[in-house]
Amino acid sequence: MKSCLTLVAWLCCFGSIGSAAEELKSASFADSLATMTLTGDGELRSYQLSTKADLRDNQPADKQITFPEDSNHARCRTGNLAFDALYALAIHEALQNSVASISDGAYSSGSPIPIDAYQTGAKWTYVWTRDLSYSVQLGLAGFDPARATNSLFFKTSSLKPGIQGGYPNQMVQDTGSGGSYPVSTDRVVWVLGARETLNYLPKAKHEEFLRKVYPIMRDTIEQDRRLVFDPVDGLYRGEHSFLDWREQTYPGWTAKNVMAIAMSKAVSVNASYYLLLQTASEYAGLLKDRAAQTKYGQWAQALQTSINRNFFDEAAGLYRTYLLSDDGTHSIAVDRYDLMGQSLAILSGVASVGRAERILEHYPVGPFGPPVVWPEERSVPIYHNQSVWPFATAYWLKSAKLACNTAAIESGIEALTKLAGANLSNMENYDFISGKAQVSQGPRQGPVINSQRQLWSVAGYLSMVQDVVFGLETSRDGIRFRPMITANLRNGMFGESDVIELANFSFRGTKSKVILHLPAKGSFASGVCEVTSLRLNGSMNFDDYVAEEALHPDNVWDLTLVAAKSGKFSTSLNRVNVANEDALFSPLQPEWNETPITAADGMLTLHFRQAAGTDVVFNIYRNGKLIAKNVATTNWTDPESKAFDKVVYDYSVAAVSNGRLASHPTPARSYRTKEQQQVIPASELVNQGGNLVGGHHFENWGNPDHSLESKEFKAALSGRHVIRAEFSNGAGPVNTGVTCAVKRLEVFQIPKPDPIAASYLVMPHSGDWQRWDLSNAISVDLQKGESYRIRISEDPYSRNMSYFQSNERYTSGLGGGKESFNYVNIASLRILYLEPGPSR
Repeated sequence: MKSCLTLVAWLCCFGSIGSAAEELKSASFADSLATMTLTGDGELRSYQLSTKADLRDNQPADKQITFPEDSNHARCRTGNLAFDALYALAIHEALQNSVASISDGAYSSGSPIPIDAYQTGAKWTYVWTRDLSYSVQLGLAGFDPARATNSLFFKTSSLKPGIQGGYPNQMVQDTGSGGSYPVSTDRVVWVLGARETLNYLPKAKHEEFLRKVYPIMRDTIEQDRRLVFDPVDGLYRGEHSFLDWREQTYPGWTAKNVMAIAMSKAVSVNASYYLLLQTASEYAGLLKDRAAQTKYGQWAQALQTSINRNFFDEAAGLYRTYLLSDDGTHSIAVDRYDLMGQSLAILSGVASVGRAERILEHYPVGPFGPPVVWPEERSVPIYHNQSVWPFATAYWLKSAKLACNTAAIESGIEALTKLAGANLSNMENYDFISGKAQVSQGPRQGPVINSQRQLWSVAGYLSMVQDVVFGLETSRDGIRFRPMITANLRNGMFGESDVIELANFSFRGTKSKVILHLPAKGSFASGVCEVTSLRLNGSMNFDDYVAEEALHPDNVWDLTLVAAKSGKFSTSLNRVNVANEDALFSPLQPEWNETPITAADGMLTLHFRQAAGTDVVFNIYRNGKLIAKNVATTNWTDPESKAFDKVVYDYSVAAVSNGRLASHPTPARSYRTKEQQQVIPASELVNQGGNLVGGHHFENWGNPDHSLESKEFKAALSGRHVIRAEFSNGAGPVNTGVTCAVKRLEVFQIPKPDPIAASYLVMPHSGDWQRWDLSNAISVDLQKGESYRIRISEDPYSRNMSYFQSNERYTSGLGGGKESFNYVNIASLRILYLEPGPSR
């Protein structure tokens, strides 16, 4: 006869929750929100999970699901039914996301694309670079290495046939802000998945894998070094990773114009570049490319220094999420922070151990875990704003393990188990305040989009169990286990068993059972368990990685843990009161008056406004530097602006609340005299290709052989200038597409044959062909009275994602099919003086 074990629990409090013995037992908790039922007395179990919570989209309508354990994958036995079952649920949902074909309405007209791959979730049936890469690193590389490999290479591409020169094999940046790359540049997180997948491949396949992935890494690095690397501060530009919904995480004014996003630098992207450069250096060494090994290693070291110098906020104890720049000229170190940026800085090794400990203690945490951005915004709905994303919490947990912050570990585990259990699935995201998967009333509703069995949420749950609790670690050298069992986990979650097991875990064609013998319940009240004995297949083992040749087909890891009598750990956590809105929400950003800056009495005065009834003061930034704090008036005169006829000043303003939370900054505004700006209209440009319309602008312009060249002009002033193009790009909407326009601009001093300055114009989608914006700024030193000319053309690196073969299947806009699309309308060139330069 089968036995039936029922558990009623508010998942997952750190108290006793009952034992999974072969007899009927139950336990209930304060909220009694979820009910778990176990049936069957064999080696494999089947579970039924039901809930009283309101479910997203009211699915499933009967508020219950049934799922079995799978004989081909790992399972837990911990004495905690909820813990074991929710791990089985993550395995079950990973299997549901393991498909034989993928599809999306934007590709192949929605027709299925045959491939054994991971799809992104119940509502997302395609493969996206960032979702996949994070998921593979968190847990899906080991779950199915062949499927992980297929999925990863699906997100790489060669150039379309007939396109010559440049770097032919690169990572794919998916459709996104302003027409994708180079506005968005977080395609480089691909390296996280590739690096983890290599760890799970048999050693005999390592060289083959390396020879396939290394050229992709190399070509991506070299392309980005030309197009999105800023040698002035040593950082890479582009939209921060996964937080890709403009006004959700950037100033509201970027919703319609993403130039500032393209020109800003994000800590999450730069930490990912650091790991990419490290990995490329390592792989180049393995493949005997010593020159590349040295070069990429040096680039990585320099980038680490630049990240720490530019992003870390000593006062907050956190890395700022991005450096905001309207056009690439000046950058503001904003008082905004994000969870993935902190975690990637810690896990990549950018952050020192001491700095990692500070981050874990300072980043805010609510009752359902840490929010993905901080502070929150009152004026936008719940999605990235005011939200918890389980995969980001999983990265936070891995960071907490590294920094040994027991409070963060316990908080993260409680959040992931509680949210998955109450919602019958590893959902995409949740409201930070209530923990709900759907908030339908109140000033902010959402999450705006949410999906069951979201791939990276599933992988994040696997990571929590495997990487944190059982301490799984892998490398090219092999596998080891360094479990992280805190006192509260031992006495609460695992309080009904002296032994917990992870069985049937796969690694390079072998199986492993990991047995953790726990210290006596109640034997310690704080700290972390310490491993005193580790036996592998009956023999004593040390803490090193175990190579695959030392493993048996079936392995038993037997670890004895004791209450730690020493060792450094932290219990400090920045818990925020979610009932206090002043502690959560930043003020609305100020707005400029119609005339933002006036000149009088030899100085400049700023004019801006703030929403009525808002109790704030203001921070003033000039040329990216904070120059005044706690300003109480909305008309402010800069006492150090007397040289405005010789130096152009860019100003931005941010509001600061009584809770000391800062708003997003305003867009930068400057005051220029007539002499400090020159305009070359389209009618004074000589074109190769395209046609001049109404004397105003060139259209049908942008083929690889097209060019625009100014007639000879003389500089009005000596010093540093920037050149910007007035453009429109109606190739797609502001929020998606693959056709951000990219062209090369060169400045020649007549009669010299070689350019005195050259760089790339980035011209994102405008949404239509009637709206005119200004491109990024390209710096050049000019001398008064000297003659110059400017040329705009295309070289083998002036490329967007429409040049890649993978986008032949893109059918939702321009840039798909056999042809690339790099067209843009140009109305004028602006030559803008900044400051005096060195005399000749």
